[in-house]
Amino acid sequence: MNAMGGDLPEEPGGGAEPDIILISLERKTFCLYKGEQYLDQLLLTDGEYPKPVLCVHFESVFAAKRILGDSFSLPQYWGIHPDIVARLRDTDCLIETEA
Repeated sequence: MNAMGGDLPEEPGGGAEPDIILISLERKTFCLYKGEQYLDQLLLTDGEYPKPVLCVHFESVFAAKRILGDSFSLPQYWGIHPDIVARLRDTDCLIETEA
């Protein structure tokens, strides 16, 4: 069990859960699930934040609710612009996994 309340695939290497977790819906909508205290730094090009950042991809809100629980509601989380996710990916700071 992890911070998301459900069993998610472990990240490569089987290490501890990252300090920052993003959720992706349909690979086009992103939100900050864990790590709100790092939000400002994450948004900056040269910000300091714990790396790597984990991004868990869900096919739909329904798929997310199956794993995260019925109380999961996307509007309760900070939205993350896809360009920021692209920057994390381009700088090798992002671990991506399917739920």
